[in-house]
Amino acid sequence: MELIVSKSNDNVKFIRSLNEKKYRTKYNAFYLEGVKVTNEILDKNEAIDILFIAYSKSLLISTNGGQALLNRINSLKNIKVLEFEENVFKYMTDTVNTQGILAVARIPKYCLEKEKNNKNMVLLDRVQDLGNIGTIIRSCNAFDVDTILCTSGTADVYSPKAVRATMGGILNVKIIYLENIEEINLLKKIGYKIVTTSLNTKNSIDSIDYNNKYIFVMGNEANGVSKEIIDISDFVVKIPMSEKIESLNVGVATSIILYEQYKKTSRK
Repeated sequence: MELIVSKSNDNVKFIRSLNEKKYRTKYNAFYLEGVKVTNEILDKNEAIDILFIAYSKSLLISTNGGQALLNRINSLKNIKVLEFEENVFKYMTDTVNTQGILAVARIPKYCLEKEKNNKNMVLLDRVQDLGNIGTIIRSCNAFDVDTILCTSGTADVYSPKAVRATMGGILNVKIIYLENIEEINLLKKIGYKIVTTSLNTKNSIDSIDYNNKYIFVMGNEANGVSKEIIDISDFVVKIPMSEKIESLNVGVATSIILYEQYKKTSRK
């Protein structure tokens, strides 16, 4: 295997370009970094469209579990593997303390028509903070929600920062960006109830009976959920909390709401 040592190499340019949304969109690709997530990707090989795996031997073997993973990728027969010099690898990613391995994969495309018969979903309405998005995806993993809808104003779920924040959780959810609000109305017509979080209500999350299929809407960090979605919601609720604080971080709020629905539905 040839060691790539030049920052002008086409593979280097390609991986580095994926740090920007316009190139992730152009190439329909993103990357996932780290020993744990790469092992998970290899375990899900048939379910993920892996373009190639990139690594730096010196960085990888100094990471816990790195040597075992290096042995594993060196034995791969059906996946392209590229080796990079340490400084070149660091140049490609935006991670401060990289573990020296990443996998480049196609961004999966899901059709709302095929997912509409699933269980509960989460809808992110213009959520911007990538760390919050990562937390929400992990909470969806924890509380048995496997489909996340996003309005067009929501930040890119496949950005490196958001993907890192999911700690591999992005591999276990289906992400669908909606084109317009009419798609939400279509889901309502087939039985989904829209539950929107808002500070401007007296209704508690305890008022939900969880006997239906729900879409839990979480809004923009500064402005909350848009009025047009509130207007078509079946329930507008808030989380009861002390008067010492006005609101919760959207990632934390999502975790609480999903836990409440999981706690009640998992007992049925």
